Amino acid sequence: MMLSSLMERLTINSIILFALTGIIVLMKRLLKNHLTHKAQYRIWYMLLFVLAIPFLPLPIIRAGHGLGLFGRLGGMLSQANPPASSPLYGTGISSLLEDFSISVSRRASLPFYSYLPYLWGLGVGVTALVNIIAEIRIRQVRQASLPLQNRQIRAVFDSCLRDMGIKKEIPVYSSSYLSSPVAAGFIKPVIIIPMHMLSGFTEREIRYILLHELTHIKHRDLFTNRLLAIAQALYWFHPAVWLGLREMRKDLEVSCDLSVLSMLEEDSYLDYGKTLIRFAEKINSLFSPAAGIGGTKREIFKRILCIAAFQKESVWVKWKSRIILALLGALLLAITPVISSRAAGDSLYPFHSDHVTQLDLNPYFYGYDGSFVLYGIHSGQYYIYNQEAAATRVSPDSTYKIYSALCALDHGIITPDSSCLKWNGTPYPFDAWNGDQTLNTAMSRSVNWYFKVLDEKNGITSLRSCIAGLNYGNQDLSGGLGNYWLESSLKISPLEQAELLTRLYKGTLPFKPDHIKTVKDSLYLSSRQGVSLYGKTGTGTINGKNRNGWFIGFAESGEETYIFSTNIQNDHSANGPAAAAITLNILRDQNIYQQ
Repeated sequence: MMLSSLMERLTINSIILFALTGIIVLMKRLLKNHLTHKAQYRIWYMLLFVLAIPFLPLPIIRAGHGLGLFGRLGGMLSQANPPASSPLYGTGISSLLEDFSISVSRRASLPFYSYLPYLWGLGVGVTALVNIIAEIRIRQVRQASLPLQNRQIRAVFDSCLRDMGIKKEIPVYSSSYLSSPVAAGFIKPVIIIPMHMLSGFTEREIRYILLHELTHIKHRDLFTNRLLAIAQALYWFHPAVWLGLREMRKDLEVSCDLSVLSMLEEDSYLDYGKTLIRFAEKINSLFSPAAGIGGTKREIFKRILCIAAFQKESVWVKWKSRIILALLGALLLAITPVISSRAAGDSLYPFHSDHVTQLDLNPYFYGYDGSFVLYGIHSGQYYIYNQEAAATRVSPDSTYKIYSALCALDHGIITPDSSCLKWNGTPYPFDAWNGDQTLNTAMSRSVNWYFKVLDEKNGITSLRSCIAGLNYGNQDLSGGLGNYWLESSLKISPLEQAELLTRLYKGTLPFKPDHIKTVKDSLYLSSRQGVSLYGKTGTGTINGKNRNGWFIGFAESGEETYIFSTNIQNDHSANGPAAAAITLNILRDQNIYQQ
């Protein structure tokens, strides 16, 4: 479930990144006369931020309270493990938990989508391996290098350190394995100079080179290079990301060049440019963590043009650039994260509560990915197993029928006293469906055609208004009348199910009290030892296999009423009765409802 959610975030993010990369390139061109080159480089950090969004713990960030991960200890639940031989549920109630589900087809999309996470992971692994190899090669070069012995060059280097105000000790080495100088090392940076430079370059040219590499170290560009390498690995499949990161690397080098020029006299600019030309095409690997002075001929040409046009920036230009950059950043980051995290927003519910106790119920969910939510109406305390899954939205399947009925009652399609709909004679694979139905029979037998008729009579406009008033899950009815709640567009999380049931029980939903009572009565299952149990199952069947199971409801007694919401998933046997079995075992072992 976590992996599929990540794939969904990446998919949405990938679409947005095409537009974002284009927007940044366009802004740089339109505002190039108003932004310093350093600002033009820094604007790319917004791209890096958006790249990171799918991997951020958005539910925790959005909740603001850590989602109650350190909820109050203790409480009513003791997390007892169920005996291995315990029955799934008592025979007295099993007949009331029938749940019929008709398979929906996903033949065209499911196979590819199921392999997508593995394909992405393979690409990340290969790209990461290339990065690791590049890192190893740099380390090997470093280990094979010799400390710089040339006194004259050492003196030039010390002079560069003083001019740049760098007090940290930075070792300098020489190597016969490099064709271009590099700055390498993240925690303990070093500079490695090719041996041929010691005899083939003047002291002045070596000074330019050392200033360039020291600027990379001072500006923490070695850390930036690692961020770019990680981003490139995670988005190995995305051409716009590769383009954006390549442009960012170019702007990084230009920014470094101009920082060096700001320390030189004007008559030295041309000499610095000539030094760059000598390193054209002597570029390190695209994945290299090191920062060098070289580049392709095209990149060097762009840098020479910037050098030729260089003028020391006034204080006003710097401040104007900062203001523009701040405004652009605020605008882009105010819009883009909201859009690019739409997958997270749609698939993850931003739940927060200060009254949460985390449960360990693994033995109950053996063979399933699932979650369990229990809420005490009077205590206001949540008890949650697998909170991330409990906040993840999935298809409601037949549990949605609770609210389909409420919407139909609200629009007068059925009434508390007259809810019978005539069967049109269409044969269904379940005998219980082949006949006239009332709300009570349709709810207990989970009769799909009954609620599809209610949908059709309601109409999509009225349904959208009703669902919006309920704030039901992602409120997406694009799957079509009668289908949107069956493994289609409409999705809701177990936590939201519990919150809606709480409002239903308290009578605070935007419906008439007698309508709420009518639906509540249709959910009644049985009573034991003064506790009444109400609930609705749901099963999601795809390509003939039960993949999604629900059981939601509440257990009502004189002392406390507990709202519960259980969801389970696997590839073949996740259905409503199985979810009900798990729920009833938990309620039994916690002395809430004895079967």
